[in-house]
Formats: sequence, structure tokens, C-alpha cells
Amino acid sequence: CFCNIGHEFVGEARCSACRPGWFKACNGLGFCTSWGTGEYANSTGASACFGCPDNTDSPAGSGSILDCVCTVGYESSGGSICSACMVGLYKPSNGSGSCISCQAGKYLNVTAGSACVTCP
Repeated sequence: CFCNIGHEFVGEARCSACRPGWFKACNGLGFCTSWGTGEYANSTGASACFGCPDNTDSPAGSGSILDCVCTVGYESSGGSICSACMVGLYKPSNGSGSCISCQAGKYLNVTAGSACVTCP
């Protein structure tokens, strides 16, 4: 069996479409592999992927744009657009969380911060 682009060999002369989040870019007997981080493919039989929107990231093998979440220092106000945390606010991890105010005795004087700094 010679499998087409976006399909992998599954045995007994059969080919199967790559599942969402996985791809195969050439004809042959190879297997589907997952996309890298920051990419997704939302259909079966994919031979190409889409990049996540600006300031978002996704795990390897993502099968939907919904897997793209705001990166460190960015928050979403509902939707796929992620905005930088303002000065004095930070967000320490990827995800749908909101920016957090610096604790007493700490500050942040840049936008899109991931951690506050202790006051001198």
C-alpha cells in the first residue's frame, strides 16, 4: 500500500487519515506525526498546519484553534486576542488566567511581565 499525503499505513494494505493535530506531508508508507507547539490542524488527513494567533501557544499535537491559549504575560478578554499585562500586572503561566497585581513590596515596570521584582 502506498499512502497519500495526510494518510498513514495501518497494516494489511490499508491507509487511514491522520487524526486532527497530526500530519503526513508526503506520499509513502510513513506514519503521521504531531504538530509542534504553537500549531494546530483541525481536520483529519492534514498535510499542513496553522500557526496559533499572536501571543498564544498550544501543546504539540493540537487539533483545534481552541487549544491555543494566551502565553506568559498575556491575558484574554474573551476571544482569541491576547493582550499584554499592563505595567504593575503579571501572568506567570500560559493559559486563560488573568493578569495579577504585584504584591506589596514588589513592582513591575514593563508590560507583558511574568513576575514582579522585589523593591530595592
